[in-house]
Amino acid sequence: MKYEHVGVVFLGSFNPQIFQPAWLAAEKLIRKEEADAAKVQVIHPEVTAFSLEWATLQVTHERFKLETTTEQRFSPELIRDLTLGIFRLLSHTPIKQIGLNRVFHFQVESEDVWHAIGHRLVPKKDWDGILERPGTRIVAVQGVRPDRYQGRILVQLEPSVKFHPGVFAMVNDHFEKEESDSREGAAAMLEIVEQHWQESLERAHKIVYTLMSRIV
Repeated sequence: MKYEHVGVVFLGSFNPQIFQPAWLAAEKLIRKEEADAAKVQVIHPEVTAFSLEWATLQVTHERFKLETTTEQRFSPELIRDLTLGIFRLLSHTPIKQIGLNRVFHFQVESEDVWHAIGHRLVPKKDWDGILERPGTRIVAVQGVRPDRYQGRILVQLEPSVKFHPGVFAMVNDHFEKEESDSREGAAAMLEIVEQHWQESLERAHKIVYTLMSRIV
């Protein structure tokens, strides 16, 4: 059994109060029925947070985060299209960094297998005499980008909060705006989302499934 979701994180300069369900509906980015049914946590000049049936949105002055919420309606393209729609309207928004994130939760067959994964990733013999019953909590490994963009690929593993015994795996596909790119606003970052979305999802899937095949 597994659970999966995807998300987009932009780092830049935002006006949180703009990002309201009613505004998204008025701009035809979501349906009016979706806006009316939205569960709003807060809409404030400092922070906005609300959820739709299929997505959650959180915005502060420095950070925009949109991610899927339900496996039943899992559709990464909804996140991509809403992100592009928002920032095509807000095209002057300065965006300096983006993360395309893919998250997996895997249920494993037994606690013995679960512990074996932790021992494989972090051998416990190195902790003899240092900690009693050491257990693996978080493993994070970073690699360079395989393309021309600035940024990195970060892979994180830890125990799943959805399945026990289970494994959480996340790939953060991180891009940074190049200093030589003179385009203002969101243009450079939107181009990455538009042109490399599917490639990023496929890369994350390959990374996680290759790794799981080696450690389980």
